[in-house]
Amino acid sequence: GTEVVRVKVGPRQREFAIHKKLLCSASPYFRDRLDATPASLSSSTTDGSKGQSRHADAATSSAGGGAMLWLSTEVPDMFELFILWLYQRRSFSNIIGAAITQVDPDSRRTLHWNLVRLHLFAAKTLLPALQDAAMDALQDLYLRCDWEVSASFVRFLYADCYAEHAFRLRKWAVAMVAWTIAMQGGEPSAEWQRLLENHAVLDHDYTSHLRKMAGSRGANLCVKNPQLRLPANRLRSEERFFGFRQCSFHSHRSTVGEGPCPHDGIGTAAAVDVRKTMAIPSLPSSTARGKLSRRAKDEMESDESDHSILSPVSVYIRDGFYLDCS
Repeated sequence: GTEVVRVKVGPRQREFAIHKKLLCSASPYFRDRLDATPASLSSSTTDGSKGQSRHADAATSSAGGGAMLWLSTEVPDMFELFILWLYQRRSFSNIIGAAITQVDPDSRRTLHWNLVRLHLFAAKTLLPALQDAAMDALQDLYLRCDWEVSASFVRFLYADCYAEHAFRLRKWAVAMVAWTIAMQGGEPSAEWQRLLENHAVLDHDYTSHLRKMAGSRGANLCVKNPQLRLPANRLRSEERFFGFRQCSFHSHRSTVGEGPCPHDGIGTAAAVDVRKTMAIPSLPSSTARGKLSRRAKDEMESDESDHSILSPVSVYIRDGFYLDCS
């Protein structure tokens, strides 16, 4: 269909035009809102962050007769990523990968936060495939930039986000925390210890992850890197030595088991086949392990900030060129 929906995003109402049929077919979340006809452009809230009302959105008919949707608490740069995925699903991972390699460090950190917001937005709008694409992109971003997770990021996931929206992000972040602490000698720093003490759910998740890893044959927290997405789910223990199964942090993890990823062949980022590219190294000694602190704090993903940085993907949706896509 050629009918276009005008979507206004954020308190300043930055406007995007999207094909209605494509938007409605993506998720019942949009279909239900656009099928309704409220009298005015009012706001109901459903944001994924607890500090905001749950996500302000409303649908109405514009003066020109077209449908309109307002997502008042979302971020326009994040919505650019959503449009990119909606229209360029098969190319999404490649475009994000190119952005990671081509932009400056500040823009990478902006991309990080927008991918986090995209994952939360996908959870709220019932788009598990987009959740998984955002999760893959985050893993790839951390791997390429060689980042650790910061305590402030983990605090955001546990203090400011609803558990049902941030469940997969939390699971991955906890694995990253365990890996980071193991690399630094195995004992949490004062900062991590305070965070664990102040957030009981985080402490429970962290303890559960450690218990699971202890019961996994051959697992070594210093080596098993949560940034590294392996190329399959059916893998022997020694093949999972360096990273996690392909779908470990996907929305369908509990149902896919050791079967193939449902997204294979539809534009997901390529997992790294460590079986072909890496030899198994000797394990670090207890004395060497303390020297494995890999990155200074300024090499982590940064805290969220309000300063404006050009979105790394703006060029791909500039001037609504995507409306010409079939």
